[in-house]
Amino acid sequence: MTYNENQGVREEIDRYLRRNAARQANLGMSSTKEERLAADRAWESDLLEIEKLDPEFAKAVHAQTD
Repeated sequence: MTYNENQGVREEIDRYLRRNAARQANLGMSSTKEERLAADRAWESDLLEIEKLDPEFAKAVHAQTD
């Protein structure tokens, strides 16, 4: 099952992506380090769920750190 081949998988992954987008949008300059870490942890948890649905898609959207 992949994002591009299965509508149900796509809808579920999109739900995780929307949730993360909302979390990121709610972070601001006044956000504490703890709030940012909580958002990062929540994304990592969501990413694990996305990986169960489509490992290739999860790899593509995983945060890059340099």
